[in-house]
Amino acid sequence: MSAPAFPLPRTAVLAASVAALLLVPVPAAADPAATAGDPESPSADSLAASVTSIDPDAAVTGIDPAGSVEELEQEEITGSSTTVTISADVLFAFDEAELTDAAQSTVAELAGRLEGVSGTVQVVGHSDGIGEESYNQDLSERRAEAVKEAIEEELGSGAPEIEAEGRGSDEPIAEETDSEGADIPSARAQNRRVEITFEGG
Repeated sequence: MSAPAFPLPRTAVLAASVAALLLVPVPAAADPAATAGDPESPSADSLAASVTSIDPDAAVTGIDPAGSVEELEQEEITGSSTTVTISADVLFAFDEAELTDAAQSTVAELAGRLEGVSGTVQVVGHSDGIGEESYNQDLSERRAEAVKEAIEEELGSGAPEIEAEGRGSDEPIAEETDSEGADIPSARAQNRRVEITFEGG
């Protein structure tokens, strides 16, 4: 005959629970040295070192609009003589001597100033230095002649006497290469031009 089961005292139950908890393994504390190089856990010093300061004033480069824009038409007055210089790039397509449609309004405006002027109007074509000298001479002559004819057509019988000539690349107004011999396209553009000189107007 077995002995009857009696409930354990409460103090005995608590003691058994504490003993059970003491037997459960506790995870080891993380070793700071082991995580120092963990890229997913950067240190405060490494975060500070990764930030680059930017000076807005030093990062923005100033641009001079006047120095970056080529003048397409200029006028110079010497005594009673006026010379209007027009960029050939405004008047003609590349390597061509026929006035573009867009150039017609420019020539028409100029022709209005020439009506009734005294003396002979001089139209002189200039080219850049690229290519053969003889070719540039011929191109400058044909361009000057094209401007002359357009003025005469615009003014009809009221047109003054006009002479046209070309001077090729003999009279540049800007150096087309730098000190190391590198090409300067903006300078070549300045040299491609047509000059119209007249008295009065």
